[in-house]
Amino acid sequence: MSFIEQQLILSQTHTFTTWCNFQLGKEIDLEQDFKSGANLISLLEKITDFQAKNFHPEPKSEKEMKENLQIVFKFMEDKGIELTTYGIQEIFEGKLEPILDLLWDLVQRFLIDKISFEEMKSQKALLSWCQKQVNDYETVDIEEFASSWADGMGFCSLIHKFKPELIENYNFLNVNNKIENLNLAFNIAKEKLNIPKLLKAEELIESNNLNEKCVLLYLVELYRVFSKGVTTTDINKKEGEKNDVVVGYVPGVFDLFHTGHKTFLNKAHSLCDRLIVGVHTDQFVTAYKRKPHHDQNTRKQNISKNMNYREEDIIFVGNVHLDVVKKYKVNKFIHGNDWEINSYKKQIRYYEDGLDKMGVTVEIVPYTKGISTSKLISKEIPNVIQYKRYFFDLDNTLLINKKPMPFAPELVDRLNKLNKELYVMSNNNRHTPIDVYNMLKNAGINIPKENVITSLKHVYNFLDTNYKNKNVFVWGTEKSIAWLKDRNINVISIKQLTEKSKIDIVVVLYRNDYHYNELVSLCNLCKQHPYICGNKDLTYPDKFDVLPDTGIVIHLINKCTNKKPIFVCGKPNPDMIPLHLKPNSIMIGDNPLTDKIFAINLNIPFIFVSNKWKEAEMTHLGVMIDYLKLNEEMNLNIL
Repeated sequence: MSFIEQQLILSQTHTFTTWCNFQLGKEIDLEQDFKSGANLISLLEKITDFQAKNFHPEPKSEKEMKENLQIVFKFMEDKGIELTTYGIQEIFEGKLEPILDLLWDLVQRFLIDKISFEEMKSQKALLSWCQKQVNDYETVDIEEFASSWADGMGFCSLIHKFKPELIENYNFLNVNNKIENLNLAFNIAKEKLNIPKLLKAEELIESNNLNEKCVLLYLVELYRVFSKGVTTTDINKKEGEKNDVVVGYVPGVFDLFHTGHKTFLNKAHSLCDRLIVGVHTDQFVTAYKRKPHHDQNTRKQNISKNMNYREEDIIFVGNVHLDVVKKYKVNKFIHGNDWEINSYKKQIRYYEDGLDKMGVTVEIVPYTKGISTSKLISKEIPNVIQYKRYFFDLDNTLLINKKPMPFAPELVDRLNKLNKELYVMSNNNRHTPIDVYNMLKNAGINIPKENVITSLKHVYNFLDTNYKNKNVFVWGTEKSIAWLKDRNINVISIKQLTEKSKIDIVVVLYRNDYHYNELVSLCNLCKQHPYICGNKDLTYPDKFDVLPDTGIVIHLINKCTNKKPIFVCGKPNPDMIPLHLKPNSIMIGDNPLTDKIFAINLNIPFIFVSNKWKEAEMTHLGVMIDYLKLNEEMNLNIL
């Protein structure tokens, strides 16, 4: 571990220890006091609606401690948190980094993901909110959650924006007095706003040592105070004592409880502090729709079992909602986008019962594409179990920023149990195939090492066939270049170029650390020599943004040289895979321009999985899991 990495771990340890002390009202040692699970349960009850049942407040044995941890992990999994970098054993053994990862997942899911601002969610919403608050402060420029906060002016400006009386001398602050500015903000926040000192000024003045997670957590506390105009003490009161608590209400049938229901309820829960789920009675459902497959008690039990909600928050309802609104102080109705908002208001008697005058709002959220109770009952579902081989795209299908996409590990595990052949087909050439395999493995996605097929492999196959023992200049990452060299591709360096070495072919891969003069040199080389490219993708998906990919550089080269590459590797080129893999295969991906056309070129079926494209067949991979389950029950052609 490098010195900087060690410093980041130390910073996180201080921040999360101080935050846990504040939440639990006592001093905590992260490596010792979470291994029993009792303090973790208390923390969950503090920051969520979780109420543990049948746990051990003072566990005496390893068995009792692990049973407590199992309760925590079950709740996190039910809330859609993918447990990829830690398990019960790591927490029980008091391993610091897994504990920090777990705490960060709790903060991300239950605090950051609930932030909403101007149609944005989560970290983007928080950053945009910060930027808007300090927009009028000339000495402050907020661009991210790291170096923008190092001089302390950002924190001081946020406090001054909402509580100018707390920093009366704001106009006399000096941007160069970083430690003084930071300590001023942290001291005022602690003494006047009841926000603990999660950050250390000395650690923030060096931008290389900034820890985004620590800054984010501190900003979350400021946001929770200022976004609603109350103090942290007010926010941490019990729900019944708060005036600003958002109580959501979701009435529905919830028959044959499936992935779509679970995803929808998770979304609904993220929009409020407490969620009331109204299960339509058998009599009501039969009157307006059809006799439900499961009776009302079973439907209620399925919600409780799958979502770990409090029993008192799951109720039976008919078509009258006013009594529910009054009893539970509901101020937000939440429904799926199968209804248009005005039609839904009419259906719930929004204006007739005076819900508008009571301050009740209505929010429509997207349903999961491709799955519904009607489809499950009618069995009109894709026969996805019949194939022998499953080709998966990587970015935005299995992984995003090295983290697993929703339901990806579970789907891969199920397919492995069915003895299916699983492959990754990725245009990602900034990482080597072994790096991609390791990223998948670390994310809990088990696909054989030899079945990771990337555009870098395609590049190698082309060079080995057509330019063996020839001089190759490669524009790409150091790892990709080293990987090609290890396979006896004669890659020549920039230094060798200055010595007028002969070039036979130029290879353009992904690279993000170039200077303008290097780009000019690349264009000149491509003007003089034939060139190929690792893929033609213009962009690739990052966690928050869409970023330039290899295709952008290829487009630039073409404009400057009027030359196109002699060969394009990666999808949608069907030569990316050997011929013997094509029969009885199916492709799963998120990109209609590469993944879908790749499938068309191979003449194999394609499943379009995306929560961004309207044309997508499925919102996420959880739909495929439901289909596979039903396929198995129906004893379809399992190969």
